[in-house]
Amino acid sequence: ALPLAVQPPAAMAQSAPAPTIRQADAERLAGLDTATGAALRQLVVEGDAAQLALARLALTETAEPAEAVAAADLTGDWKCSMTKIGGLLPAVGYPPFRCRIAADAGRLTFDKLTGSQRTRGTLHLADGRWVYLGSTFVAGEQPMDYANFPEVVDTSAGETLPDVGVFEVPGPDSARILFPQPYRESILNVLTLTR
Repeated sequence: ALPLAVQPPAAMAQSAPAPTIRQADAERLAGLDTATGAALRQLVVEGDAAQLALARLALTETAEPAEAVAAADLTGDWKCSMTKIGGLLPAVGYPPFRCRIAADAGRLTFDKLTGSQRTRGTLHLADGRWVYLGSTFVAGEQPMDYANFPEVVDTSAGETLPDVGVFEVPGPDSARILFPQPYRESILNVLTLTR
């Protein structure tokens, strides 16, 4: 596993240490732009107008600099919609679900609370951006703490898998998590948050 240059979230008195990122997840984060390009290329070649509009809606807002985002401003309940780009389909979108960001024991936690596919983890400032480290899982199953995943994961053993992404905040009532190279279905997942 590789250490990230983790800083305490802005405006939080204490910060629990971030888990050490797994090598495979560090590589997925480093490949975010490559994954985004591959997903968008497939979308442009194979997608229809509705799929292009879906991706545009998920990706077009410019994010604020990570250091300018106060952690306290992120907490609360959000609506979140998943857009999967590239892979099995050029793009597919899902209706809004319930998500929550909370301050817990000196760290920010993120939970996708409804829908069949869920994710739970933590948000950390690392290397000038917000990084999400968590667990994807299916409703009814227990997620695993990110720190408890082994360095090498057997993706055929089930649906509880490491999740890694970059959290961006375009405005006070909008955010998104970009998940490069998720283990299932797509090349890029974009979870768009609104409130």
